[in-house]
Amino acid sequence: MEVLQKITVLLCVFAITHASPLESFLAPELADCVNSLSSFANTTVPKASVSVLDIKQRENAGGPIVEDIAIDYAGTEVPLLETPEDIHMYCIKQFMWKEDMVRWEDYNITKTDKDLVNGLLESMMTPTGVKHSRIKRQSVTPPTGRRTRREYRRISDGERNAFHTVLQTMKTNRQYNTFANLHRGIVTTSAHNGPNFLGWHRVYLALFEEAIRRINGQVSLPYWDTTLDFDMVNPATTIVFSPAFFGNGDGRVITGPFANWVTPIGPLTRNIAGGSTLFTKANIRSILTRCRTREITRPTALPQFNFETFHNGPHSWVGGQMSGFDSSAHDPVFFLFHAFIDYVWELFRIHQINDCRVDPSIDYPPVTREHAATRPMDGLTGYRNIDGYRSYWTQNWYDYESAPSCPNCNSPYLRCDTARSVCVSLQRTLAADEPATFDQMAIFEDGTAANSRVSQAIADVAMLNIGPQFTGPPDEPRTQMGQARLSRMASNVPIVPSYVGDRTAG
Repeated sequence: MEVLQKITVLLCVFAITHASPLESFLAPELADCVNSLSSFANTTVPKASVSVLDIKQRENAGGPIVEDIAIDYAGTEVPLLETPEDIHMYCIKQFMWKEDMVRWEDYNITKTDKDLVNGLLESMMTPTGVKHSRIKRQSVTPPTGRRTRREYRRISDGERNAFHTVLQTMKTNRQYNTFANLHRGIVTTSAHNGPNFLGWHRVYLALFEEAIRRINGQVSLPYWDTTLDFDMVNPATTIVFSPAFFGNGDGRVITGPFANWVTPIGPLTRNIAGGSTLFTKANIRSILTRCRTREITRPTALPQFNFETFHNGPHSWVGGQMSGFDSSAHDPVFFLFHAFIDYVWELFRIHQINDCRVDPSIDYPPVTREHAATRPMDGLTGYRNIDGYRSYWTQNWYDYESAPSCPNCNSPYLRCDTARSVCVSLQRTLAADEPATFDQMAIFEDGTAANSRVSQAIADVAMLNIGPQFTGPPDEPRTQMGQARLSRMASNVPIVPSYVGDRTAG
């Protein structure tokens, strides 16, 4: 079987090497790969991290020979490719591997789940009442009507309860788990660590919101503006982690609308303010100083403008399921937080149009492989990566109410801090044994904490097999790890890493 595969690959190499034009013979992704790597072949300009001379010297000296590596403009390591045949062979192998990997089995969902997702996707692409329509997606409006997304604390109590009821219904009928399981597998690479991070999640949220509105057409997806909590004296005391909103944030979730939810890795669990930081207004200001998408997305963004790194912070700050790539969507906090990320991206897109004279719908960075513009979106059949950048989403599907601002924050759960002229979240009613100030949250070398509730939350999270985790900005002082770090510095104790377990840059 292996011999037949090699013969097939060699025949394909011969065929596509002599095919012209290339795009008429190859799938778009395969053509992108070949075109982007062609500059590595037949050139005298060094493209590798180890030169041919170095290899020859090692060979003559009898030393070990390491595989020569080149870096393409997407920042991806590839073997040194010296001839067109090398390039075609490499791209075919990559393409065949991906085609084999992009399977529904990777998402751990059933045929019923697939039918749900595919049915929603089909309805999103076909106007209501029109059968076999071939109208372009750009002209399609959502089947359940245009909607407005507002900050979680800005919707009324009745609207919030209706939203919670829909999510509880989706959890009961397994629809929620279907969507949560979609955010795993190959999506951890094709929708993260590159420009498709923004577009994939935009389409994903639109699909999720459409499922919500099939249950209750009056409900829209709210967004959680974490800057309103960051600007508190102690963000860990925010009202959003109370029974009326997300439920408790210290250990297993046993209060609120998502109490006692079960996920594939165990009970829904959190450890808010464990480490890293929430998204801040300074992050937004930094993003809005740039004009091109490549300046705020991986792999080309500088650290001070890296949108995805800023996004990783709240994943780590909430902790528990939210901190893991494969498990994060099993906490409903995920969807409201990502609606906020989408809101901030929309602010950037408006800035591109008004201030930079850049069309955001086509400002997709020239990258290859999983994040290539023309590559099909994993798990979202019918869409390509660049479709997430199209303007029809906020023109036809939804818009955002602006984030709360002083002097009137327009919510009984927010107040205007007049000294700084910013809206901040109200503090929830704290339990007698709950730390009221952030300096009471520090943890010890053995992973326990002075406060028993914090210590229990840490222990509860430790019971979860979270797997690869998001890596956000450094731990800010008002977190457990931040306080621990300050304590060790004050006592001249060596600082240990600010995490335990398997964490992967996200």
